[in-house]
Amino acid sequence: MSSIFCIGKAIDFEEREEGSDSYSSEGKEKRPANAPLVMIDDASLQLSPEDSSRRCNRKEGRGSVYNSICGICCHFCRQKTLCAEKDCKRCGNLDVNQPCIGKTDCSVCHSSNGVLCRACLKIRYGEELEEVRENKEWMCPHCIEEKGINPYWICNSSLCLKNRKMTPTGIAIYRARELGYKSVAHLLMDELQRKNPSRLMICCK
Repeated sequence: MSSIFCIGKAIDFEEREEGSDSYSSEGKEKRPANAPLVMIDDASLQLSPEDSSRRCNRKEGRGSVYNSICGICCHFCRQKTLCAEKDCKRCGNLDVNQPCIGKTDCSVCHSSNGVLCRACLKIRYGEELEEVRENKEWMCPHCIEEKGINPYWICNSSLCLKNRKMTPTGIAIYRARELGYKSVAHLLMDELQRKNPSRLMICCK
């Protein structure tokens, strides 16, 4: 558990539920899922010196500093940690009005379904965070399937697989790499296509 210094009090903070939307304080503008609304009354947040020094130690990982207020929950690993990106103002300065640049945001749904950390994005879906950040039209697996772009490209999070009545894959990246696949999603896509060559997968909502 990390140490967070907070001067003042939070008047309203609620962890976002799966698929929920996030709006500005005026209730009009939809905010991206990697910058959810956090209402803090006259508060000043600071990371402890220890947590600040170790936040960026694992850039390729999921982040090791837990923060219930500023941390953004990854849809796959469900870890509400601060990202390890050095330039992230939200995670480095605890600025709740800034997006977390270490988490993705779907250009279509802007929902928590499209929030993935660097490690999960690469291991589970074979994508690099830098490329996703540069692509302003990046879509999460849910939206790709919903639009019919690739019906076998599905979200392989345990939550979504259970909704499909499918068994979660667990740590499948080792098997995927042994078989020559780029990620778990590529392995699963191939398996689904072989089982159902002429049937489109139904999108879980």
